[in-house]
Amino acid sequence: LLIIGLFVIWLVQKYKLLTSDVDNFSFYPIFLIFFGVTISTLLSSNLEISAGIWKSWFVVPLLFFLILINELKTKEQIRNVLIALFLSGIGVSLIALSYWFDNNLTYDGRLRAFYLSPNYLAMYLSPILILSFYLYFLVQKKALKFLLILGYLLLSFVIYLTYSYGAWLGLLGALFFLIFRQKRFKITSIFLLIFILFFIIQIPGQKFQSLLDFSYPSLKSRLIIWQSAWEIIKDHPLNGIGPGMFQKYYLDYQAKPYLEWAVPQPHNLFLAFWLQAGLIGLIGFIWLLINFFRKIEPKQVLGSILIGAMIYILIHGLIDTTYWKNDLAVVFWLITALNYKADYFFD
Repeated sequence: LLIIGLFVIWLVQKYKLLTSDVDNFSFYPIFLIFFGVTISTLLSSNLEISAGIWKSWFVVPLLFFLILINELKTKEQIRNVLIALFLSGIGVSLIALSYWFDNNLTYDGRLRAFYLSPNYLAMYLSPILILSFYLYFLVQKKALKFLLILGYLLLSFVIYLTYSYGAWLGLLGALFFLIFRQKRFKITSIFLLIFILFFIIQIPGQKFQSLLDFSYPSLKSRLIIWQSAWEIIKDHPLNGIGPGMFQKYYLDYQAKPYLEWAVPQPHNLFLAFWLQAGLIGLIGFIWLLINFFRKIEPKQVLGSILIGAMIYILIHGLIDTTYWKNDLAVVFWLITALNYKADYFFD
């Protein structure tokens, strides 16, 4: 409602002043994504569920994206956007810590706060952590830099408490990239060491061996989910099954007894797009990613950070769905909009 209200007010004020940015951007891959998910929604066996996701995870985030690419024109604006995002992450982290102090955790001791899963909490906070590193290069006062570091530590600690190995791996990949790409990213070296320490503490030899031979329970269940997802794709290769319908099809295709009952998503970003946006939507998504990495200038600090954020999304997206949720979709299109507007901001 907030985004729709913002869009209506913005459109009334700006409709005569709209720039040609939308035409100049990667219109075709975005059109394919939207067209694919729309067709998959219309052909869904449950139109109400699919249409709700179509609206909340595609229409609304794309309206926000449209506003951003027309309004972001100065470094001060991008600073304000990232400050707002950073404060959102801090707020969520503080609320999450209250759950931790109350010992309100999942059955296996993981922090999820008010999210349905610890992974969702980690998937929201992790790209915020990466993007907010840019603020460190924009502020000059040591006191503000110190406050930023405290915020980074808070975000890192909450992400650690989720025990989301996918988030840790994604952050490791992003931090390695930032360190080797930008000599100025000394601050990221500290957090790289922190997440390496997380792995050393939490993955002893026996658990590490179980990951290598695919016998770790979480990975084992994902292998079964991926196998079921592929069987569904073979029967619905073109239009998919419709947004939000994986749970139903998974139970139909999975042999009983179920290793997991509640599987709303196929735990893979690309499988999720194929199943819920069809082959057309998947092609559009891959095309958009190619354009993302081709367009951006990695030598700029902002460019490097945006690449790092997308690297996180893709690495974690190999074992989770780092787009298919309303807040995650907004963050994805925010990163995409910043990528397009990065040419306006010089280091």
